[in-house]
Amino acid sequence: MNDELIIEECRRILRRIAWRLQYRTWKISNGELPIIENLCGQKIMPSVDSKLDVEELLNSLPSKAKFIIEQVVINRIPEEIIAQQLGISQQGVNKY
Repeated sequence: MNDELIIEECRRILRRIAWRLQYRTWKISNGELPIIENLCGQKIMPSVDSKLDVEELLNSLPSKAKFIIEQVVINRIPEEIIAQQLGISQQGVNKY
């Protein structure tokens, strides 16, 4: 039972990280993020520890969820295209 709680907490944290990355990417791609904030506000590249944490959390997910998060958040492929590739709705991709 304790392992299940830890796994669920890791998934919750990963969902939050993925949402923040996706939102930040969306802001940058739509030109809504000033260059000064991009350069001086927050770190552009997360630390090595953070990258390892994200990779570890991604590897703990089912393959479909991992694929969707990698494609949408990391590779910036629109949800609609991923939905077509997987044969599911855009809302289904968004829920992952």
